[in-house]
Formats: sequence, structure tokens, C-alpha cells
Amino acid sequence: MANEIKDKYTSSAAFTVTVASLASSTVSLGNSSDMVDNTGSRYQRIKVYAQVKLGSSPGGNTSVYLYALRGDKNGYRTDGVPASASGSVSFLNAPLLGVMRTKSSPSTGDVLYGDFEMVSPGPEFGVGISHDTGVAFDSTAGNHFVRWVGVDPEVQ
Repeated sequence: MANEIKDKYTSSAAFTVTVASLASSTVSLGNSSDMVDNTGSRYQRIKVYAQVKLGSSPGGNTSVYLYALRGDKNGYRTDGVPASASGSVSFLNAPLLGVMRTKSSPSTGDVLYGDFEMVSPGPEFGVGISHDTGVAFDSTAGNHFVRWVGVDPEVQ
């Protein structure tokens, strides 16, 4: 009898990242999450789910960007940011994980959703988020989330 290899999923967990009131930036400035230690779990893939609520009078055909942050647990991170950093950081060197687009005539309070996959996240992983919608995101923290689910192959 042949075996099958199927994906095994973990429970969903939230990235610790401030999304509420995130300012718009045309130069990839945004907020980065805390890094998640992957040395024990050794996930092969990470599913990332995001929801953001637009602020007042957002621009049309603009984008929200999620970046894959990876680290080696010895100070290297793909965004070049030290673990103790806070506030706006640049993601110019971090690989793009995915993009959520606004419609041509978005409204205040529109909600954007994203579903992305990070392959081979390494010893530690996280996400960065920035946007160029022209206005800050909605100020209520509960209107946004960035969550992840670990995925590993399992022989059945």
C-alpha cells in the first residue's frame, strides 16, 4: 500500500505587529512584526493571512505590501533591522510576500484581505507591512490582523 504525503497544519497564531494607524509611505516604510522562533518546529511553509481596514479617503489603485522577514537567530534579518528596533522601518531589501490592491475608487473603511505563502522560512520568520494608500489605516486595532499557520508535510 502506497503512502501519501499530506499537509499538516498548526493552529493559527497572530504576528505581533502594529497595523492600526499605520502611515502611508511611497518608499517602503512600515512596521515589522516580532520574529517567530522556528528552530524547534521547523515549519517548511508558512501560510500568512492578513486583513487591513483603510482609513479616510484612500487613494485608488494603491497597494498594501507584505514582506517576508527571515532571520538566522544570530542578528541577520532580511530587512536589516535589529531585533530591538521600533517605529517605521524600511523593507527595501526584504522579499515581497504579497500585495493587496485597492479598487479604483476605494471608500473609507474598505477592508482588504490577503492570503500568502512563505516557503522555507528558516530559523526565524516574521512579516513587514507597508502601504501607499495616501492615508493612515483605520485606528482601531481590532479591524486588522496578520496571522500565520505553520505547514509541514506528513506521511500518511
